[in-house]
Amino acid sequence: MKRLDLGCGPNKKEGYTGIDVYPYPCVGVVRDVDRHGLPFDDDSVDGVRACHFLEHCNDLMFVMNEICRVLKPGGRLEVVVPVVEAGTGAFRDPTHVRYFNKDSFLYFTDHPWVYPALGVRPFRLIEQKMGPDDMTVVLEKS
Repeated sequence: MKRLDLGCGPNKKEGYTGIDVYPYPCVGVVRDVDRHGLPFDDDSVDGVRACHFLEHCNDLMFVMNEICRVLKPGGRLEVVVPVVEAGTGAFRDPTHVRYFNKDSFLYFTDHPWVYPALGVRPFRLIEQKMGPDDMTVVLEKS
């Protein structure tokens, strides 16, 4: 089973391949995913974890489409991001380039808000829960 931990830093999840722009000892692939995408074949990955990663991505549409490209059908993306509803935490880190709220990930699903012309590859929303500082979202590739 191939699973990726995007932007893992020094805290890669057990059983995942760590991908980060910095060469921490646990990182298996040193790469700027935001600029260069994922170096994996289409439909080749079982799961992707993006824990406090997406808020650092300049081109979210590109990154989300790359994740969808490499995920197998039925593969899942687990996202953890700070959210504006939780207070100032989303704005605290000067390396955050984007902000999320409870509706942000609906744009990557089959929700009526989605505009196919934007080039979004669809996911299905499996789970969404708000924590005290962040939000966890699980999406499944359609």
